Amino acid sequence: MGAMKFRPWLLLMLAPAALLYLVLFVYPFIQTFISSFTSWNGITAPVFVGIANYVALFNDSVLMSGILRVLIWAVLAVIVKVGLGLVFAAMLKDRIRGYKFFTSVFFFPVVISSSAMSLIFSLMYDKDIGIINQTLRIVGLGFLQQSWLSNPTTAFYAAIAVPIYQDIGFFMIIFLAALQDIPAEYYESARIDGANAFQIFFRVTVPLSLGSIRVCVILAVTSAFKTFDYIFLLTAGGPGTSSQVPATWMYQQTFQAFKYGYGDAIAMLIFALSIAVSAVVVGSGSIGRIRGAKDMVTQ
Repeated sequence: MGAMKFRPWLLLMLAPAALLYLVLFVYPFIQTFISSFTSWNGITAPVFVGIANYVALFNDSVLMSGILRVLIWAVLAVIVKVGLGLVFAAMLKDRIRGYKFFTSVFFFPVVISSSAMSLIFSLMYDKDIGIINQTLRIVGLGFLQQSWLSNPTTAFYAAIAVPIYQDIGFFMIIFLAALQDIPAEYYESARIDGANAFQIFFRVTVPLSLGSIRVCVILAVTSAFKTFDYIFLLTAGGPGTSSQVPATWMYQQTFQAFKYGYGDAIAMLIFALSIAVSAVVVGSGSIGRIRGAKDMVTQ
């Protein structure tokens, strides 16, 4: 085999994509970062205020409550989206009868737009005609009927149930691809040793899918931190502020209260939290690999 050679002219092929990335991501990011240190109403000239916006973040009770909600959202997303995605993938990896049908059914919600999905669930949540309340009444649980999106206790959880449900099929496809790379010999050996399906899942499938699990956890967590559309379309952060998350609060502060500098500071906080959580997940995987290598050396 010949040695790979670097050809400078190939960089020209990357120029269009690099230019788009600089214009559509890097430049707006830098502009947002600079603007976060200013006070600006979108009309008059920006006024530099130093770290005042960032200090105000920690005195904003609505934002702090929103961060707590998004952390709950992230945990539920990991448990439900990643967990069920892996379980469904493990069930379908052997291409059981109806494989194509079930794969299509699970993945179908992924291709539906967030606005269409929000409209569908807003009808399902309706107090009078919604299928959820209708089903509860039919099965004798009518006392649980309520206005799911108008109740401060249930509005947030009803809203986040939509993107969590919608993304299960996406994670299932990722895991299906990963499970195809696991040699069948591992499963055959486990069955010969008398392992049942439960033991095979936790002692073979899960350990050999840790790389994919780690990627999916990062995707689920960062998605929870930055998602705006579902909360905005279903509850708009209400009733009151009971379902506000940082992304919707950023929108309201920026485009409704005209506090552009403060809104940009919230955006930078969302970015920092997403990076921090991703770093923790990646770091935990690196530590696990180091410990595994040490165990092999000591043995």
